[in-house]
Amino acid sequence: MKILLIRHAEPDYPNDTITEAGHLEAQALANHLQSMDINRIYSSPINRAVHTMQYTADLLNIEPVIEPWTRELSWQASGERDESVAAWDIPGEKVRAGFPYPDHSIWPGQTPYKHFIDPYNTIKRDSDDFLRRHGYSREGGRYRIDASNEETLAVFCHMGFGLTWLSHLLELPFPLVWSGFWLPPSSVTTILLEERSPHWAVPRCTGLGQVSHLHKVGLRVSTSGLKANV
Repeated sequence: MKILLIRHAEPDYPNDTITEAGHLEAQALANHLQSMDINRIYSSPINRAVHTMQYTADLLNIEPVIEPWTRELSWQASGERDESVAAWDIPGEKVRAGFPYPDHSIWPGQTPYKHFIDPYNTIKRDSDDFLRRHGYSREGGRYRIDASNEETLAVFCHMGFGLTWLSHLLELPFPLVWSGFWLPPSSVTTILLEERSPHWAVPRCTGLGQVSHLHKVGLRVSTSGLKANV
């Protein structure tokens, strides 16, 4: 099974939708996804994801399913000057200020991450339920194959959620994923549930933040979500 984790197109946050450029991105994305044999479409309930998704659903004539658990996260943390920022915007210089870096063995006792433990565990449970519905049951860091699945799923969601979900699927510490990766608007990240035996599958990222559909039609890559050097 493949999961296409898709960030919504360039956001228009004040109007709860996507920008004019974002609509062009979403159209180019839909044309690109047309050749990827998508079987199911899922979306966050938030409009910027829904409005991006609708172009693909209409073009492929697939009835989308809203997945509330994929909505953007509301997690807050302290920024460079101790101002409130989205958790995934914690500066990398803070994350990497001390060594060892946060990992799955020590991050529960560290600030500013310890109050994210419960909501992170909720995402893990929701993710496990989602994958179980598609034939894979998590046991530790791997997934028992209950029913092998060759479908391709398109999941339209958000950067903060997408990076956090990716950290769970790949068993990587979420503070390092937040500060080390960025998902451009309308980008496609591909996760393969790799089956190398009859019994177990392990998520493997085969493409991160891909935007070839934008380059193909001459659209610029939006820098929404980058906080410096843009």
